[in-house]
Amino acid sequence: MVNAQLIEPVHMIVLTGGPCSGKSSSLAYLTEKLSDHGYLVFVIPETATLIATNGIDRRRMDRESQVVIYEEAILDMQLAFEETYAKAITRIFPEKKKVILLDRGVMDIKAFVSRDDFGLMLKRKGLKEIALRDRYHGVIHLVTAAEGAAAYYTAANNGARIETPEEALRIDRAIRESWLGHPRFKVIDNRGDFEEKIRRAFEAISQFLGIPASSALKERFLVKDVSYNLMPAHQTVEIEQTYLRSRQRDEEISIRKRGQDDSFLYFLRRTRKGPPAVTEEELIDEQQFENLTKLIDPKTEVLLKKRICFLWKNRLFELDRYEGLRDGLAILGVEPADDGKARPEMPPFVRVERNVTGNPRYSEKTLATRKKGP
Repeated sequence: MVNAQLIEPVHMIVLTGGPCSGKSSSLAYLTEKLSDHGYLVFVIPETATLIATNGIDRRRMDRESQVVIYEEAILDMQLAFEETYAKAITRIFPEKKKVILLDRGVMDIKAFVSRDDFGLMLKRKGLKEIALRDRYHGVIHLVTAAEGAAAYYTAANNGARIETPEEALRIDRAIRESWLGHPRFKVIDNRGDFEEKIRRAFEAISQFLGIPASSALKERFLVKDVSYNLMPAHQTVEIEQTYLRSRQRDEEISIRKRGQDDSFLYFLRRTRKGPPAVTEEELIDEQQFENLTKLIDPKTEVLLKKRICFLWKNRLFELDRYEGLRDGLAILGVEPADDGKARPEMPPFVRVERNVTGNPRYSEKTLATRKKGP
């Protein structure tokens, strides 16, 4: 019998995007690269294509009610595939590093039905949106070729594709918005050639899995003012972060409560400062979270914030508005440029004061400390 402490977790990574974005074409490259780093890689194909090419064709549907039933069937099958794969490979290969690459995830369904229909679908099944969205270890959105590479938009490699380039653009944007709020969400646009695109996708997955890479850290900016009425589609996530006592000086331990609409997930994170620095994170249950709160570092207080996640020019922004101990403070997090050098273009509805990337005064641990900080 295998010791439970030796069981390696299964990491599920979603590849999503609009029609003709390169998802299927990327899988061979990503599988090979991840295998080079010692991972067993498993692939779950796109459920919609699977059922469409076997008789359930969306082109035959002329009523919204039919589409809702069709998408609900995709949801049921997708969850069944994911849970069956994860359980099976955990039992078969408990001590191996494992990744499941998914050609689309369940939140894609939200882009193809109305908000009300999606909500009713989840209610019938007793599911919560945040639990569905955040069940994945990372999400890679490959932008449709219809945006920035229109000459390469084609249906030749997918008989189930029925969308015009204009429809592909609309669907692509709707899918991006469906995943907003996920803690590890990366949009890969069409700059450069396709090889460059999938290379950037692999670098993002490397960050998700902790594979050493040359990627830059997220940039952070102190915010002066925000015109919230001009903000595009966004998701607001409540975060409660608690730093715990540690017996080792080079180790930082924290727990995090993260959720929306009174539905929460709980995480335990350990960071060893190194060199090299290593961060490990695991999902825990509510009872474990509550028990661990008793081990709070007495020099700190619980750090409370609301995180507003939005996209601007295909780049993910996270606006953290702090409450409690740091009430009134706002910091904008921006994913770095792919070359790690170009300064991100700021959205016109956010005024920043200065760049505080790497400034220890604005680290999360400092902001949680009772006496020190800005």
